[in-house]
Amino acid sequence: MGSKRTIRSVPALTAVMTLALLGALGNTLPAHAAATERAPGLPDQAVTAAPGVAAQKLDAAKRPAGPRSVSELASGSAITLRPQAAGKAPHMVGGAELADAGCTPYISGTISKVGLTVRIDYLAEVLCNFYLAGAGQAYLIERTSGSPYNGQAVAAATPFSFVNGYYGYSYGAVLIDGRVYDGGAQIEVGFNLALQTLNGGIWIGCLALPNGLRYLGACSGLGTSTVSVAVGSGEISTGLAPNRLTVLESLTSPGSGSYDAWNIGRFYPATYAAYEFDWSTNLCTGAPDNPLGFTFESACARHDFGYRNYKAAQRFAANKDRLDLAFYGDLQRVCATYGDAVRPACYALATAYYEAARIFGILNVTPEQIDDAAELLPDTSAGRAVPLT
Repeated sequence: MGSKRTIRSVPALTAVMTLALLGALGNTLPAHAAATERAPGLPDQAVTAAPGVAAQKLDAAKRPAGPRSVSELASGSAITLRPQAAGKAPHMVGGAELADAGCTPYISGTISKVGLTVRIDYLAEVLCNFYLAGAGQAYLIERTSGSPYNGQAVAAATPFSFVNGYYGYSYGAVLIDGRVYDGGAQIEVGFNLALQTLNGGIWIGCLALPNGLRYLGACSGLGTSTVSVAVGSGEISTGLAPNRLTVLESLTSPGSGSYDAWNIGRFYPATYAAYEFDWSTNLCTGAPDNPLGFTFESACARHDFGYRNYKAAQRFAANKDRLDLAFYGDLQRVCATYGDAVRPACYALATAYYEAARIFGILNVTPEQIDDAAELLPDTSAGRAVPLT
């Protein structure tokens, strides 16, 4: 079953952007942009290409149908103007009062999870109640502790810009494959925003943001006609379990501790259920599960676990040697449970199984190799090993 959650724009992820504007009163005519007027520049948002994160086709149904209503800024705006001075005043929108001039950023979206696949649709908007020039871009920031991408932007939406307008939005969508991507449990929607007055008005303050939004850096450009700011939604949970690849490594490494942790998960599935690992196994495919009576089947099951999950994570080649060495260690510990007389035969088989995995990637163990190991058994063993008790 899948799940779908909304990144709500109010109250938790929406806040008034508290920028104070020093404007000039007197001329109440509309402030038209000059022919040379341009939208403010927006810095290029660096994005880290991460395996398992892919941009998706945008859902037209989730785009804004039109600008938000300026009436939303009727209360809570913290942008103010100094007392009357010479020059033009901002051209207000929809009958808004000059004393209430303001801008509000909004961050919203949806998170849909099916198994280990998560789709995130994210939207950042800015609404002002006076005409100005602006530009903005939404992006996704990894926030999972322990992820190698923590703190980095892993996706970015198409930016917007406008001149002599009062509204803009940036919308993006990504698909996260939780088997492949090393992170994704916690994310944050960022919003880079630049605003420029058209009549020489001066921005004089960036105040505290309520209701969950936060500044991701210092407010730049105060005391000038152009202000730049980065706003974040705060951390959002996607439903993925954190650090899946780290946990996978802990269950597939050489050593008895790693084997014991894997064995607990094998018999108590709830232990690692949130990670949705593939626990299926064919045991010692291509070779006997318990050659000459030596119990190799559990070691083969853990070897399958490592191979299958690292292939799904698209990291098999980088981990194969470690998985094979862990397999060899598991086999050797099995051999250590048998008596001295039969142990050489067990070690010979352990080496044959390991070399087959290392060279061929499958247990291509021949009957001749098993017969050679049987020659090492004492005559009293009747060709089969008995573990120590």
